[in-house]
Amino acid sequence: MKDQFNIIRFCLFLIFINLQCSQTNLNSTCDPESKNFLLSALLEFGSEDGKFLCSSFGGLNPFRLNYGSDFLIFRQNESIGTIIPFASEPVERCQVTPSLPTGLTLNESTCAISGTPLLGMNSTKYLITANSSSKQTTISLIIKSLFVPKFAYVVNATSGLVNSYSINATTGLLNSTGFVAAGAGPESMGISPSQKYLTVPNRSGNDITQFSINQTNGSLTNIQTIASGGNIPLAMTYHPYKDIVYIRNSLNVTTFLVNQATGQLTLIGTAAASTGASSIGIDPFGNYLYVPNYNGRMIDLYQIDPVSGVPYPSVIQTIMSGANPRNVEILANGKNLYIVNDVENNVSNYQLDSNSGLMNFVSLTAPFGLNARSIVSDPTGRFVYLTYQGSDVISIFGINPISGNLIPTGNQAITGDGPTGITIDSSGKFLYVTNINANTADMFLINQVDGSLTSIGNVGTSTLPIAIVTAGTNP
Repeated sequence: MKDQFNIIRFCLFLIFINLQCSQTNLNSTCDPESKNFLLSALLEFGSEDGKFLCSSFGGLNPFRLNYGSDFLIFRQNESIGTIIPFASEPVERCQVTPSLPTGLTLNESTCAISGTPLLGMNSTKYLITANSSSKQTTISLIIKSLFVPKFAYVVNATSGLVNSYSINATTGLLNSTGFVAAGAGPESMGISPSQKYLTVPNRSGNDITQFSINQTNGSLTNIQTIASGGNIPLAMTYHPYKDIVYIRNSLNVTTFLVNQATGQLTLIGTAAASTGASSIGIDPFGNYLYVPNYNGRMIDLYQIDPVSGVPYPSVIQTIMSGANPRNVEILANGKNLYIVNDVENNVSNYQLDSNSGLMNFVSLTAPFGLNARSIVSDPTGRFVYLTYQGSDVISIFGINPISGNLIPTGNQAITGDGPTGITIDSSGKFLYVTNINANTADMFLINQVDGSLTSIGNVGTSTLPIAIVTAGTNP
């Protein structure tokens, strides 16, 4: 309908120009009587550079504003310089909703963004509205501010302990600061968006242990143990900005509200799920849950109520995966989802529809080792890392910015015995891997140009370290 309107408007414009012109034999390609006028018009309406072949076309083209990307990633306490957007016409006024992160400013005359983000922040959508002399446009812009890393935690399946470490924000080195007991057989954990709480589902105990994080030294305090609302709570994920946590039990997904002041969990929702729990993922904007079915070789999609944060009970899509989908990872821009296929030792790539959350299968990687286990993408969305537990290596992939296809870089990093859990620190500079057979955690520096890894040592853990996470703090 929009295209039809533009065509009608263009035709009326041609008639108007024709009536206003008295000369019938002009040579200018911008003159309606010229034989080249139609070619000029077609070139103009197919152009997106914001420049006008003929001045009379200026009033017909839409006002365009572009920052070069719809997803901007910054680092806490690091200057971003000045980001000047392309504008197809001079900007006279510019506004943003909601306000930009603390430390960043929007030039209300040019729409330029500048400053130094003082806070870490998960992906947040902003609306930039720009006005020219006669037109207005509004674009959406996603901004994420990466936390300065401070603490790391390792959960151990056999001992049920959680090891604590401080992180040197300059070198990435971990320094052991102690351990606390969780429950029986934990295999996953997560940090709340506020970075104040650590949540540990206990697979063998059918419950959840909730810890508060000391914002000064990272020490953990057990504040609650609560039933998981199902059996065998294997995996979990936090909402990206709400105080809500989702637990994947064997036959359902339970939703808990986190009291921001106390950290206490309250069960607020239960949705039936297929058998074969393995992992659970949420898109960066908190709209959709993705739940792999390990035994059924499929992925289920749930929509999340935008007000309550509780997933609706009905599955809105089921799509086939590879053999035994184990772990899920979603890019920070929300455009692609990756699934590790346990039996095939490869990764499936799905594009995600930004409006519906629906998955569309795109590609499959080749296997590069044995016993593929965990996958993680760097916060800037440029690299993906995959652990091969049976080969003691980490495979490194680049990401095609259009399709999201994983491109092998040809590099692999050697780990300790049985690399299993993997994470990238909250600043995107360091990578950590737990070695389940060696009871250690490897530390790596990430090359910010090509994604390659440089080993910077390892630290000891408790028995059977299966997962690792990092946390930052805001001042």
